[in-house]
Amino acid sequence: MMKKDEWKESGGITLEIAAKGAVTCEENTLVVAGPGAGKTELLTQKAGYLFETNSCRMPRRILAISFKKDAADNLKERIVARYGERYKDRFVSMTYDAFFKSILDRFYRALPEDYSIDINYEIADSDAILQAFLLGDYSELRYMKSYEAKKIASGLINNSVLPITDNKLKHVWDVMLKGEDSYSPAISFQMIAKLALLIVNTNPSIRTVMRATFSHVFLDEFQDTTDIQYEIVKALFKDTDVKLTAVGDNKQRIMLWAGARKTVFHDYYKEFNTKNYKLLMNHRSAPRLVELQKNMYASLHDNPENIAASTKWDEDDGIINLVVADNNNIEADVLAKMIHSDISGGVKQNDIAILCKQKVDDYAGSIIDSLDKKGIRARIETDYQDLLKDDIIRVLLAIVVLANNRKSPNEWEYIQAISEQIFNNVNTSTAAYLEMLEDLENLFSDVYNCLMEVDSESDFFAVQNMIINFYGEDKLKALFPENKQGSYLEDKLQKFTELFWKEVEITNKDWLRAVKGFRGEESIPIMTIHKSKGLEYDSVYFMGLEDSAFWNFKNQPEEDRCAFFVALSRAKRKITFTYCEYRYNFKYSKQNRSTINEFYDLLKKPGMANLITAREESL
Repeated sequence: MMKKDEWKESGGITLEIAAKGAVTCEENTLVVAGPGAGKTELLTQKAGYLFETNSCRMPRRILAISFKKDAADNLKERIVARYGERYKDRFVSMTYDAFFKSILDRFYRALPEDYSIDINYEIADSDAILQAFLLGDYSELRYMKSYEAKKIASGLINNSVLPITDNKLKHVWDVMLKGEDSYSPAISFQMIAKLALLIVNTNPSIRTVMRATFSHVFLDEFQDTTDIQYEIVKALFKDTDVKLTAVGDNKQRIMLWAGARKTVFHDYYKEFNTKNYKLLMNHRSAPRLVELQKNMYASLHDNPENIAASTKWDEDDGIINLVVADNNNIEADVLAKMIHSDISGGVKQNDIAILCKQKVDDYAGSIIDSLDKKGIRARIETDYQDLLKDDIIRVLLAIVVLANNRKSPNEWEYIQAISEQIFNNVNTSTAAYLEMLEDLENLFSDVYNCLMEVDSESDFFAVQNMIINFYGEDKLKALFPENKQGSYLEDKLQKFTELFWKEVEITNKDWLRAVKGFRGEESIPIMTIHKSKGLEYDSVYFMGLEDSAFWNFKNQPEEDRCAFFVALSRAKRKITFTYCEYRYNFKYSKQNRSTINEFYDLLKKPGMANLITAREESL
């Protein structure tokens, strides 16, 4: 054990004063961490401090809650990489959905009789929710368009308040909780959260168990916390010896549409009596980009104070461009030339991103074609992002890699960890462990031999099934319960096969390159601002700084300003915005910018952005 006053940062990192204060603070803490502030590193250092100084005493643990599974996994992996296996089991990192599901699955017997559930429930998708409503006397939904009926049904579930007093709605809940006729029990993640809150609120002994389990809780991306997420955290940990550390940034609050609690910072500060810290260093962006971000602080109701870029940059580093093009075809050609120049200058393709406010398909066609003419690949990232963070897909990709190259440490470490969890007897028997290693080696050899014979998408689908059968579909579903959701696993595997096979064809059955291609290592991602949150790139191209993209600006100016801020803060070295006079592929081709003119006023400040005018005759 280390004395608190002797503790030093790990990993050769030197924290700024505010960050070190937050790490060593022994009270409930609120950390305002802007883009590039290093919030993941702060939480990593805080975990090390708590374990190494015995502030988190055995056998208690640290609970870290994130919104995205990849963020939760990344934080856990960083803890293990930094401090080794010694703290692995005492650092619990999961999403809110996973945390609430763990409460329900562990304590479901504590639910009131009216809300008792068949523990063999599946996760309900929108089809299953609608089916339950049709069984529950909402026959009027039969005569609506499917997407409208699903929206109404999901809305009624999401807005349910327990206990439910409406008999028709209660019947639907009963159908979903216990099943009826041919309907197997299936509930949504919103229902899981409501049931978890009911369990916590009505069972003091369970609250005691949770408080005894965890001494500290980390809350990531705190600005996106919803009402029910906050209420469960408050019910469990308010006025206890469990200390919370919340990290977030109001300027990146772009999830109000999804129910983010607008007053969460104020509520937490008031109700948990927090000590507050504001990180001032932007470790990501070049100085000129940081200056652009600081110029937005006033419109986002914040004070830039002494926000500064890292000293790794020169004072004049950073490029900001505003491209004004006659039409979307000219825009695409100009951006393709700029991106080609980036790559020629040494920037990797996957360190460049193309962002859009929404409806990526409407913007992507022209730029994908223009880049393709220059031998540069770009792709819409939506389907790939969802698949790449999925554990079963990660298993499939890792085994394809290991079948072709055993010397792949990251893949081997992952497959070993997954295999140990599925074949759980290997931790108690050396013989069982050695047998597992032999079985894995045989699997890799069998997969390799089959891959050499693969000639079609259906052939590869059969190899994929071989891998799943090796572990057992039921065991995989038990380890990754989201796959119990209706046809979710089947649909996901079909989508994966379709997309991965394209990579196989592009690379002429070079399986290692196909995996790299699928992982996006050799292409430029195109995505929405929301999908880019938490990511960073050397160069960012934001297409469509136009009223049509920010069509609801008048009704939600604050959220749209935050979206603009998130987009510009993804870039490390260069950010480029585009505006088109005409988008010929749009229903209304003529574009305007009067509604969002404040963004242009910002970019046109002296010395801020380079104005690039792209006319038909100039090309």
